[in-house]
Amino acid sequence: MLKRLILMALAGALAACSTTPESTVRAAPMIVLKLDDFRADGGVHPGWAQTFAFLNEHDVTATIGVIGEGLEQPDPDGVTWLLAQDARGHELWNHGYCHCRSGEGAAQIREFRGMPFAEQRTAITRTQELGEKVLGLAFTSFGAPYNSTDEATAQALAEVDALTVWMFKETSDIAAPTNKVQLKRIAAVNIEYPVHIPDFDQFVAGYEAHRDKPLLVIQGHPQSWVEEPARLAEFKQIVMYLKADGARFVTPVEATAKGAGI
Repeated sequence: MLKRLILMALAGALAACSTTPESTVRAAPMIVLKLDDFRADGGVHPGWAQTFAFLNEHDVTATIGVIGEGLEQPDPDGVTWLLAQDARGHELWNHGYCHCRSGEGAAQIREFRGMPFAEQRTAITRTQELGEKVLGLAFTSFGAPYNSTDEATAQALAEVDALTVWMFKETSDIAAPTNKVQLKRIAAVNIEYPVHIPDFDQFVAGYEAHRDKPLLVIQGHPQSWVEEPARLAEFKQIVMYLKADGARFVTPVEATAKGAGI
C-alpha cells in the first residue's frame, strides 16, 4: 500500500512538472485588420469583394478605410456593399478625403502632412459629413493616407468629437498632443512586405517577435491583392494562422473598449 502511494505521488509530481501552468501561457493578442482605400465611386473592386467573402466565411472581423471623395457621387453598389459589411460588424472608418499628394522626395506634401490646418480640417469634416449623409453613420476612427500626419492633423482632429480613435499617428505626442486614443503601428508586424504584397513568412516572424503585445494593428490594401493570385492566398494564410493561434479579431472601437491603445 505504501509503495502504491509513493508511486502515485511520484506520478503526480512528474505530471505537474511536465504541464505548463495555465498562468504562464499568454493569450494571443487582439488583432485589428486595418484595410485601406475603399472608394465607393468605383463600385466594389474584386479585391475587396473576394477579401471580405473570405473574412465573412470565417467570421473574422475587419475594418474598411473609406475615402471621403468616393462618397460624393458613389456607385449604389459600393454603398450597398459598405452597409452590408457594417451590418456584419466590420468597422468603417475615416481615411481622409482625397488620398492625395504632390511633389517629390522630402518636399512632398500629403493630405495630412504639410497641408494647412484649415485644409486638413476640411478633409476630415467633409468625410464625416459624407459618412452621415450617404451611409447614415458617424465614423469613430481615423487613419491618414500613407500614415502621414503632422501637428495640424492633431489640431484638426481635436475639433471632431465623433472621432475618438487615431490609428498610426506619425507625429510625436510632444510635438502634436492629442486626446484621441492611439492605436500604434509596429512596423515589423504587418500584412504586406513591401506595401501591396502580403508575405506570410515575414508576417509570422514579426508576429512571433511581438506576440506578447495586447494588440497588433496590421495594415493591407485588398484592391492590390487580386493583381496576382498569390497575394490574396498569402493574406488568407495569415488570417488562418492567427485564428489557429487564438487571436481575437476586433475593431478599433472594440479594442479601446477593452483597454488597448494609449
